[in-house]
Amino acid sequence: MSLLFQPGRIGNMELKNRFVRSATVELLCTDEGHVTDEYLRAYERLAKGGVALILPGNYVVNPLGHNYPKAPTVDNGEVIDDLRKVVSVVHEHGAKIVAQLNHAGRQADPKLIDAKPVGPSPVRDKMSLVKPRQMTEKEIVKTIDDFGEGARRVKEAGFDGVQIHGAHGYLINQFLSAYTNRRKDEWGGSIENRMRFLVEVFQAMRSRVGPDYPILIKINAEDFAKTGVHPEECVVHCKKLEELGIAAIEVSGGIAEKGLNTIKGDLPMDLFLEGRGPVERLMVRLMRGSLEKSAAFEEGYFLSQATTIKKNVKVPVLAVGGLRTRKMMEEVLESGQADFISLCRPFIRQPNLVRLLERDDGDPISCTSCNRCSIEILFHKKPMRCYKS
Repeated sequence: MSLLFQPGRIGNMELKNRFVRSATVELLCTDEGHVTDEYLRAYERLAKGGVALILPGNYVVNPLGHNYPKAPTVDNGEVIDDLRKVVSVVHEHGAKIVAQLNHAGRQADPKLIDAKPVGPSPVRDKMSLVKPRQMTEKEIVKTIDDFGEGARRVKEAGFDGVQIHGAHGYLINQFLSAYTNRRKDEWGGSIENRMRFLVEVFQAMRSRVGPDYPILIKINAEDFAKTGVHPEECVVHCKKLEELGIAAIEVSGGIAEKGLNTIKGDLPMDLFLEGRGPVERLMVRLMRGSLEKSAAFEEGYFLSQATTIKKNVKVPVLAVGGLRTRKMMEEVLESGQADFISLCRPFIRQPNLVRLLERDDGDPISCTSCNRCSIEILFHKKPMRCYKS
């Protein structure tokens, strides 16, 4: 039997195969962040489709952390009953489910939060042109507590584990990266100080959920910014997390202002230009070359980074980023470059993908990384679905 369909283990979770649905923005909740029937159907289809582990994305730990609308905020107990419905439809079909907790930091949408975004340092985001307000010590401590309380709530809702979003230019990544963290106090400067926020987030979660509850992380091995996180630094982060008791590490990369490094693939210019004024359209056209360069696709585009992390830790590593063929997925597992295959866009197009792979010895994946889903969801705030014609 292919390793793809052999059981695996993350912490105390027994997983029926090696497929993980990586988290993304869904935009399927209500404006108030309540779960809808459409949201439940999306996760039921994934569970029925055979994936072993599902990571629903972007559960925001406090109101200042929103960068997209229609996302749950896990800052109060009222959300628990909603989230129990999500867990129920997934467990009914034999899959495990882990909630991803996040705070957008300087990438938060000022209109959504009705305030200036916060970050470790007041470093302007070159994409949104927003300059955040530097977080106070009190705000840092409060946000760490919010991550801990969010973990407690998702555990109470029945989730099998929790994932820290430490990638893609969001708040935890902002603290880890010297590009966005220019503080001179104990939260910035040395790599140990820049790790402090993440370490204390982990410890706050652990204190709320107990010693055996799986805590995972999605982390940037590469920011693609000159003074940003790079693989050698990420190894230090991951070794510390392993020492603390992290259950698994999903290795990703890229921040929003550096182009499409996170979601490499086609560049649908019609969608990039849609709804923009003359000045914005001109700017997009001028940036086209750099956008195309950052988006240039090759299969397994974060695989070398995942391999570097895997060589330095013993905990399971999830490989994400453009894995599209059975051959490469099997090679990743057989060679020990990673322990699990984490996919997002292919599952948007084919939630039954694992069942198809089980029945077909070929390559039934029909996602071409056209990125129409990515741009419609991330830029035009449309609900998660495949937009390929």
